[in-house]
Amino acid sequence: MAGRRAAPGPPRGPSLGWLVALGVPAILVVAAFLLAAVAPSSGTSDAATVSPAPEAETAAPSGAPSSTPMPSPTMPSPTMPSPTMPSPTMPSPTTPGSTTPGSTTSGSMALPSAGPMEDSETIVPTEAAEGQSERNPDTASDDVEVFYSVKTEDPVFFITVDDGFFDEAPAQKALEVIQDNQIPVTTFLTESVLSESTNDYFTDVTSYGGSIQNHTVKHGSFAVPETDVKWEICTAQEALEKRFGSRPWMLRPPYGAAANEPHVATAAEHCGVNRIVMWNVLVDENEVQYVAAPLKPGDIVLFHWNDPYLAEGLEQVLKLGREQGLTPAPLEDYL
Repeated sequence: MAGRRAAPGPPRGPSLGWLVALGVPAILVVAAFLLAAVAPSSGTSDAATVSPAPEAETAAPSGAPSSTPMPSPTMPSPTMPSPTMPSPTMPSPTTPGSTTPGSTTSGSMALPSAGPMEDSETIVPTEAAEGQSERNPDTASDDVEVFYSVKTEDPVFFITVDDGFFDEAPAQKALEVIQDNQIPVTTFLTESVLSESTNDYFTDVTSYGGSIQNHTVKHGSFAVPETDVKWEICTAQEALEKRFGSRPWMLRPPYGAAANEPHVATAAEHCGVNRIVMWNVLVDENEVQYVAAPLKPGDIVLFHWNDPYLAEGLEQVLKLGREQGLTPAPLEDYL
């Protein structure tokens, strides 16, 4: 029938097209968000750097020490005590429990103890070596006297040489000057610096009218209380007599110290020495020093064996003596 409207059917639901259009993208967005939250990032962000995870420690087997390094304990630095150096002062021979000077050796020679001070030794002249001067009985006395020069009108002066250690070359040169001029040399020797190898030398240099005399054992100053003056003098007396065959009777104090002190005179007398010999002219490295110039009769001139210019000094003093009409003489004849 024309124009007839169809009868309405049951109502239709909403269309699925718009749901699909909206829902699929939303699901994709949610899925992407979840994946980003769960999955670890495989790239490197420009904003942050991911630090690598620390390596896992390997477990040590049972009973083995841990591989984890132990901190080194801080050990205190060991403090070494400063060594206590023994005093060079020789102990008194009468000090109980100390090492006595009598046990000291010089070269191959044992040095005896000085002994008690009560009794003074009687001075007994001993035979001098060939060419050496003995003590002059006309001038000898038992009194201890100190000499800086000799009172005499004779045209003479005196040459003395101290200590005893020397270098071979200048010592040999000095010996030649002594031999060529037949110089009477009185030498004051320090026992501790002598040796068997020098015995002949000092016998030779004193064989023109000189002698070997006492300049102590250790060259300790008599002006300091630590020096055992009696031991220094008496021990040298024994040692020098044993070494050279004649006993000294003259003494020169080391450094010339305390020569006029009573304790030095007492010790010297006890040990058999009664002439303490000083000097008034010194020659050192060929330089002449006077108490009062020029060289005069009775002057005592001091040299040292360790002077590298000893030979030149001897020659100069001989020349100065000739200019004054003086010649060297044995000191032993005047003391």
